[in-house]
Amino acid sequence: MSIREEVRLLQEVPLFAGTHAAHLQLLVFSAEKFDIDAGEYLFRQGEKTGSGWLISRGAAEAWLDHGGRPERVARLEAGAFAGELAMIADLPHRVSVRALSPLSGRRISHDLFMRVCAEFSEFGQQVLANLTADFSMSMTELNRVRELFERARSFEPRTGGSTQGLDAAPISPQENR
Repeated sequence: MSIREEVRLLQEVPLFAGTHAAHLQLLVFSAEKFDIDAGEYLFRQGEKTGSGWLISRGAAEAWLDHGGRPERVARLEAGAFAGELAMIADLPHRVSVRALSPLSGRRISHDLFMRVCAEFSEFGQQVLANLTADFSMSMTELNRVRELFERARSFEPRTGGSTQGLDAAPISPQENR
């Protein structure tokens, strides 16, 4: 796949929405190419690769391990981007991603991403705005879920304190006995 085509794929990723194509071209051009076979892992849950992964060709599945009980949480195809927080903040991956077919694309390292942000502040500002908007939406959804639980009285105040459910005071060691 050409650099121009991979830039087009990145432009469709919500994290990079509204960023200048030249900045994305720099990311793609400088990123490491990867190719893996079906059945191989791009990364595993808890692993620190310090990278985000643009899938240019093939399909994969994302799995979340719940104490030995894996759950498929997403199917990823060409144009998908996995590992946003690993790339941005060098955090461990929250899921495992396994190729269903031969998979190829670009691995964007944390260092490369941060260099582009440092050199082109408008790029970093737009990515931060996109990330903040996504986080705000998640918080709005979480608050809505909290309200539903509170209305269902799933969260009772523990000691005459807050009725905000998730904001309730923690149980002291003596109360926990």
